[in-house]
Amino acid sequence: MSAPVPSDGTVAERIRVVRNHLAPAELAVAKVILENYPTGGLVPIVQLATAAEVSAPTVLRLVGKLGFDGYGAFHETLRAEIHQRIFSPVDAYPDAKRQPAAETPAARAQAAYVDCIRSTFSHLDAKELKAAVTALADVSRPVLVMGGRISAILATQLATYLSMLRKDVVHIASDGTERISALVDLRPKTVVVLFDFRHYQQSTLDWGLEAAKRRAHLILVTDQYLSPLASHATTLLTSSTRGLEPFDSMAGGFALTELLISEVARSLGSPARKRLGEFLALQQADEQGSPGMTPIQKGLREK
Repeated sequence: MSAPVPSDGTVAERIRVVRNHLAPAELAVAKVILENYPTGGLVPIVQLATAAEVSAPTVLRLVGKLGFDGYGAFHETLRAEIHQRIFSPVDAYPDAKRQPAAETPAARAQAAYVDCIRSTFSHLDAKELKAAVTALADVSRPVLVMGGRISAILATQLATYLSMLRKDVVHIASDGTERISALVDLRPKTVVVLFDFRHYQQSTLDWGLEAAKRRAHLILVTDQYLSPLASHATTLLTSSTRGLEPFDSMAGGFALTELLISEVARSLGSPARKRLGEFLALQQADEQGSPGMTPIQKGLREK
């Protein structure tokens, strides 16, 4: 089977597409690039080769396998990624004057989101997905889920549905004492799912680094530009954030999260199905309680 030659995507995404087809020396170069991504590759070719303990021709072979015509094109892509990392929604604010008159908003959205989903799943590593599902489906291991200011919505979605399928799933707020107490109780068996998208919230980075130091299984879900936590993750999953201006899109992140939930449910099988049935029955009973009363009011009345 011939090795794929990526024609698009970030350097990190391209590495993930071809890494199972790389020679050991080429993998060493890829590792150096990813360890300090994206600036790790913005060095002279001899310096990169020395850091990876390989020859300069080996670096060039890797660059070719990533779909670049030469080292200059490789550097140009990395520089563009650095610019994208520091982008501001203000700079990307949509201009009504630039929108083609013949293009409808719906058509523009369809094209953007189809591309987002396609990019997310075409760059998804099957081994990384399997490792994440295996860890999350191990009911003997507690699961902590946390996101940043915006990606917290993805963390909430994952934690909510996983808790219907299995025990010991906790959603951690990205601020406050809750995240500190979670670290105190964190053990090597703990599975941590961390959502971190640009601009890579510092409190999330610090929390993730500490979780990695405590030897948790760190599943990092990030964008195509890679969170600085990428080199510390046990399992790395990426989703595209391409969408409509001015903000990054979470559509790819939602699709990836829903895939995780579905695959965990499939892996857990009948015990999770039974738990879900019991959960839904109790939920229905709760919702059919006394009209006009909140769950708190019903609880007070029962006391």
